[in-house]
Amino acid sequence: MSKVKRQKWSGTLNDFKDDIEFLLSSISHKSRLEILSALIHSSRAFDELQSVVRLSKTALAHHLTKLLDADLITNPKRGHYEITEDGILFTSSIVDTYAKSKRRKIAESARRSEYILKAHAKKRDELEESEVSIQKLSPSRVASVRVISRTPENDAWQKMRSWAEPLGLLNRPKKHPVYGFNNPNPEPGNSEYGYEFWMVVDKEYELAEGMEFKKFKGGRYAVITCNLTEELESEFFKEHGYLESWKKLVEWVKASKYVMAKGPCLELAHDPDSAGDHMLGLYQPIKEK
Repeated sequence: MSKVKRQKWSGTLNDFKDDIEFLLSSISHKSRLEILSALIHSSRAFDELQSVVRLSKTALAHHLTKLLDADLITNPKRGHYEITEDGILFTSSIVDTYAKSKRRKIAESARRSEYILKAHAKKRDELEESEVSIQKLSPSRVASVRVISRTPENDAWQKMRSWAEPLGLLNRPKKHPVYGFNNPNPEPGNSEYGYEFWMVVDKEYELAEGMEFKKFKGGRYAVITCNLTEELESEFFKEHGYLESWKKLVEWVKASKYVMAKGPCLELAHDPDSAGDHMLGLYQPIKEK
């Protein structure tokens, strides 16, 4: 068990357990946390707080009383509230502690992992049309895993995740982006196909069984970003079996000064913090005519 640094203080947790329990119970409600957050920068009137937390007058008054009793907020004049020094101290301490916690890192890693899987899975939804951009991807070393099955995205991702998550690689999406692509493509009448994931890595990690390092040559790509919410329910997908966004990207390339180049057509799940939906970047390798 790893040792944790502990700050010295003049008592023990047990010495102050009653008051600490009272303070924690005063804070431990989503609405009261929202109130403290709303007051952290400036005082607010009752009606302003009501619009922020979206509670009835009776419910808001109840939560304000809890915070007032704990001296976490004050009401210097009727109908107005502001956070106290203790309120700032306790809330900032809680936030700082949580930000440094292993629990937060695990939760964020799991959230990103789930996001990437959903973004790459074939059960995708709507495409929101976006402008095509030209991007140059640098040569890099990638950790690769490929699976051929009826659900290769899920199967390949579980292997990638079980390797990358303990190393903390999923917590740094900009440094370690994850690309995916069909390999081989689905074929009519065949329920199995392949999917391969690449994670850009910066050093020689020990790989899990079934994984390998590859050199990605990089190159120039035409890129379109998809908002995946309903596309697979579209008549286009039902008829053709692939994303209409790929069709739009190919048509754009044909009408441009570029031609399609050799190399895999990549899919990059955007960071989950960038949007509420599953956003996917589609990368078509290109070269000048």
